[in-house]
Amino acid sequence: MQKADLTTRSIACFVDLLIVIALWRLPDVLGFLSACGYILVRDGLFQGRSVGKKLIGLRVAGEEAEAPAPAYRESIIRNTPLAAASILFLIPYAGWVLGPAAGVVEGLVALGDDRGMRIGDMLARTWVVQPIPAPAKTAPVAEPPASDPSPGIGEKGEKQDPLP
Repeated sequence: MQKADLTTRSIACFVDLLIVIALWRLPDVLGFLSACGYILVRDGLFQGRSVGKKLIGLRVAGEEAEAPAPAYRESIIRNTPLAAASILFLIPYAGWVLGPAAGVVEGLVALGDDRGMRIGDMLARTWVVQPIPAPAKTAPVAEPPASDPSPGIGEKGEKQDPLP
């Protein structure tokens, strides 16, 4: 596994953001609760993958190599800072500055970390990885049959003169 690069993580985040916006548009409190609920449990849905991560080919992995795939518990811990940032949007006027500021802080922390871990990842002991594709298997090269000697080579393998 290797660290997921910023571009692929951003695309996966954008797909998830579109889902959150769609859920937020549901009527009244139902929209707010469903959007925050998705933010919290999204990485526990498909074995450590949100919808965006699944489409892009990323996944959330445990910090230790032998750790099991993160479940809903780790997803909730990991995404609590993002849910808190979305709750800040409810504050009139100041929320439109504080919410994005909290998201920017998460992004800057991920940029500054050598493993790309944001604050939520540090709390949950997870990180986003891009699985390394398995090398393609090559077909074995067929050797010419041993009973058919090449021209100019005798049966025992010694060179023959083409002219007698």
